Amino acid sequence: MADAMVTGRMTAHKKSKGNLVLSRMGISASEAINLLYDRLIADQDISCLMPQPPAPSKLDWERAFALVDSISKPARSRFDTMSPSEIKADRLKSRGLL
Repeated sequence: MADAMVTGRMTAHKKSKGNLVLSRMGISASEAINLLYDRLIADQDISCLMPQPPAPSKLDWERAFALVDSISKPARSRFDTMSPSEIKADRLKSRGLL
């Protein structure tokens, strides 16, 4: 037996539109509120009622991939294509020692 009351405020327009939906589904506002509370208690969360952010677009993914790629690529230097002996010779030459 229900022994408590929940009161909420909304515009008359919202109440009317919402009651039409509930009526089509065959439930009352009280039953809908009870379902809401049942879900809230079961989930211990209300995120099921919160607006969800839009899914990332293809462009969003491409930008994310480009950012990750730019971070993960090692820096290029003039030594990348040289052998260790060529690097050593180049450094000695730049110091005037070769």
